[in-house]
Amino acid sequence: MGDFWEDSTNCPLCGKSFFYTKVKYDSIVINKYDDDLKPNFKGPNPQNFSILTCPKCGFTFFSDDINVLKRIKKEKKEELKEYLKIAKLRLGKIDNSYEKSSEFIKKQLALASIIYKIIENPENMAKSLIRLAWIFRDENKEKEELKMIYSAVNYLEEKFKDLTTDEELIMYYFYKGYLNLRLGKKKDAKESFNKLISRYKNSSNPYIKKAEYLKGDL
Repeated sequence: MGDFWEDSTNCPLCGKSFFYTKVKYDSIVINKYDDDLKPNFKGPNPQNFSILTCPKCGFTFFSDDINVLKRIKKEKKEELKEYLKIAKLRLGKIDNSYEKSSEFIKKQLALASIIYKIIENPENMAKSLIRLAWIFRDENKEKEELKMIYSAVNYLEEKFKDLTTDEELIMYYFYKGYLNLRLGKKKDAKESFNKLISRYKNSSNPYIKKAEYLKGDL
């Protein structure tokens, strides 16, 4: 466990305390970024260990999102508990350790996307699918990768009127442009990038800068 250390947290849904693995700060080394700012790590990927699953109820969430249910109504929490009674069975053995497999991480991210959709958190719903797409990219499964990116963009588009944060809007415009770029739809890609850049002029956000760079090649 030289690159890892153990931390603990409490499940936002049922309150159970459990341990999980984190990557040590000194072990996080990024070799390069892809065109959509996917980081490629030299050693262990800390993103694989930032998605957690409660061993008791199966609630799955990002480790920095412990207040995810703070403003969620009791009825919605009960809905989640009922859903997780079934979903937990499909997870198999729950593993938050440094030994968890890529297949289990995929299951975690897929479940997280559904949970964040249920509680109407567009940013983390899309983030779950993008992270899942990145795993498929590392496995050279382009069809599955693009399907996940499409699902993320499509959901953000459906919820567009409800997007309230800059992070959500930036994610929507950037990944819509990036997806069209990957599909060879240069005109549509340029349109999305232009909307993003014009909306956030003089921004230092890395996605804005990357959109400017990608647009320059169109």
